[in-house]
Amino acid sequence: MTGLAAELRRRGIDLGSAGSIVGTSAGAIVGAALSTGRDLDSFADHQGRPGVESRPRMKPELLGSVFSLLFDPSLDRDVARRKVGQLAMAEEPAQPEHLEPMEWLVGGSDWPERLRVVVVDAESGERRVWDNGSGVPLATAVSASRALPGAFPPVVVADRYYIDGGVWSTTNADVAAGSDLLVVIEPLAHMVSRDRLRTELTDTSGTVVQFGPDADMIDVSKAYAADPLASWPEAFRHGVRRAESLAQLLLDAGWPTPRR
Repeated sequence: MTGLAAELRRRGIDLGSAGSIVGTSAGAIVGAALSTGRDLDSFADHQGRPGVESRPRMKPELLGSVFSLLFDPSLDRDVARRKVGQLAMAEEPAQPEHLEPMEWLVGGSDWPERLRVVVVDAESGERRVWDNGSGVPLATAVSASRALPGAFPPVVVADRYYIDGGVWSTTNADVAAGSDLLVVIEPLAHMVSRDRLRTELTDTSGTVVQFGPDADMIDVSKAYAADPLASWPEAFRHGVRRAESLAQLLLDAGWPTPRR
């Protein structure tokens, strides 16, 4: 996503200029970086990134249990979310050393007015949408939004545990349903049912641009899941390569023509 946005910016299309930016999970990091005006090319390689050493160790068994619950078609969605939340609440919550690197990633501590970050209350399984009036520090909110049990620890805010917004939905497109032009960038489109997104777009009256992975990006995603730091640079480069396709879709949909 950062490679995609960085190359689009070079082509004169700045996704950060959108009137509203909604971020879920890793998309919350990218959304925050876009809205703060962060140098996206600094994401090209993880080398030199603060906090690499303090990254929590992944727990494959826990992560497997989470995905089994979320992708079990026989389970009610609310029940599945609460079960995932219970697994998360049994884990040690994020410590300051886990949260501090996020401020570097998102480009500061000032919460842009246009940005909304999606999280899930681990106990209730309910969605929460935080903004600059929610009283939650930006780095804390973004850390909570990407806190998928097994990959990152839950984040505690006011004595409540919060986890990855993707536990509710990988897109949460309905949060921005009132947009004239709604751009949905969905790296996991190949893994989730299209029914959820169609439901989220029910009340959308504007133009919708959906952009998901191609076959090469799916292969990169699989490698990234196994070893994020090793695969990070290739994921960025592939985003750069795919920017031309998204640029054309955006221009066809009415995104302002880049200035020459």
